[in-house]
Amino acid sequence: MMAMAWEKPMYALLFIGIIILSYFFYRLIHWQKKALQSFADTRLRNHIFEGKETNLPRLKYIFLFLSLIFAILTMMGPMWGKEEQEIKREGISLVIALDLSTSMNAQDIAPSRLEKSKKFITTYLDKLGGDKVGLVIFAGGAYNVSPLTSDYNALNNYIEGFSTQLIWNQGTDFSKALKKSIEIFDTSPNTSKAIILISDGEDHEPEVEAATKLAKENKIQIFSVGVGSSNAVPIPMRDDYGDFYYKEDKNGNMVLTSFHETKLRFIAEKTGGKYLKLENIDKSVNNLKSEINNLEKTQSNQYFIYNKKQQFQWFLGIAILFIFIYTLTSDKLKLKF
Repeated sequence: MMAMAWEKPMYALLFIGIIILSYFFYRLIHWQKKALQSFADTRLRNHIFEGKETNLPRLKYIFLFLSLIFAILTMMGPMWGKEEQEIKREGISLVIALDLSTSMNAQDIAPSRLEKSKKFITTYLDKLGGDKVGLVIFAGGAYNVSPLTSDYNALNNYIEGFSTQLIWNQGTDFSKALKKSIEIFDTSPNTSKAIILISDGEDHEPEVEAATKLAKENKIQIFSVGVGSSNAVPIPMRDDYGDFYYKEDKNGNMVLTSFHETKLRFIAEKTGGKYLKLENIDKSVNNLKSEINNLEKTQSNQYFIYNKKQQFQWFLGIAILFIFIYTLTSDKLKLKF
């Protein structure tokens, strides 16, 4: 048995009006009948009204009420059965690689380099449409957090939990970050591809040129986003008790971090991408979106199965039928008691 559902069940409240209207119509007929009965005795009344006609066509208005009932059912949006709908979507495959090295805790950019980067990513995701996005985090090592997906809510949940404590192998290795990002694209060989690399630029490894060459060979453009200021600032940390302290080297000297954009620019230029400095979030997001929108979008077909299919046309047809019968029914019917 097929289960029925209603798209707009709130319209069922209109049946209250039908019930009230039916009641008053019934009372009107009853009042007229009593008035006729009190007019004369039965034999005289039958003689007077034999062959006469009344102006209250009860049967005609039954058709009117039925048409109203089915009109309300039509408005409620009856649904049953299943339908398959083809959705055509255009988009780009993107991998966002976020630096989680301890230097990203620096607070030269409020509230911190990392927190501003996270806000930048979530704001960017909110403005996407059909693009598929993967996530990579990196420091001294790189890790795949999410494969390519259009589930931006899931990505936002991952991003919310990102901290520099997630990766024990500290440092900043762009080479590993890019190679891990390139691996994700293996699942989408025929789409336009781009990597969004977000970092403060403190790369400590020399192999980045080989990684950018690999990206270029795979027709992947890299858009690097730099976060930080040119001032040397300390790196806040948390101990096991949750208390803050500033990072020190093995000699007890405070470690200072500075923003470096040289390698970020190099990576972007070598792959045909673009370097952006993260300052105002909305402006930076719009600039990045504008640059990436210049890439050729790839069309793919996706099929969605909806559990219920709109069936309002049946109820609408019945409502129209009763209206048609209503218009053809005589306005005058003979009374019989």
